[in-house]
Amino acid sequence: MFRGTVGWIARHRSAAAILAVSLILVVAGLGWAYLSLRGISQPLIIHFTEKTGITEVGNLNFILWSGAFWVLLMLVNTAIAVPLLDRHRFLGMFLIWGTFCVAILIFIWFAAIIHVN
Repeated sequence: MFRGTVGWIARHRSAAAILAVSLILVVAGLGWAYLSLRGISQPLIIHFTEKTGITEVGNLNFILWSGAFWVLLMLVNTAIAVPLLDRHRFLGMFLIWGTFCVAILIFIWFAAIIHVN
């Protein structure tokens, strides 16, 4: 099992690096949010706009469950992209770069929640 994984990483170093950075971004954002917000006892502001004000509040559990879901999403996208890259290079790279863009947006979401609270 691992021999095939090592062979895939050796053949597709850049794709593996992009997927690894995507996962690291989500995990780092989740860890940063947990460490920054764990001492706050009141409800956390999840969504805020200048026009309407606070539109959604939640607690730390909501952020942790959301982060766990997004880590799972990154792992599923990786599991889909690995065989897809060998069969259809364009679609595999499209999924990999899409996963990376979503990971950046998730990291920004964590940063925004930390900044607002």
